[in-house]
Amino acid sequence: MTKTLKYKGSLANRTAAAKERFQLEAIASLDERVILDYTDVISLSGSYADELFGVFTQRHGAQTLKTILKVRGANESVARAIGLAIQHRMPASAA
Repeated sequence: MTKTLKYKGSLANRTAAAKERFQLEAIASLDERVILDYTDVISLSGSYADELFGVFTQRHGAQTLKTILKVRGANESVARAIGLAIQHRMPASAA
């Protein structure tokens, strides 16, 4: 089963990102897939991206991230912030 979560505006709060990560981890524990729809997201801060995507990657691995999570509609700056957060949290041998 796949669940779609839709976001809008500017995402910048590390605490909010942690709550989102907990939600993603709960969904993932049920072997479900998640689509994060960022079509209406204007900006995403580095700290938000790190807390959500970077910490998830560090805890569960890049392969798990790729398997259960898909980001849809991210603009170039949002996609860049997500990519950098994942890259910074990956072990040096995997980067």
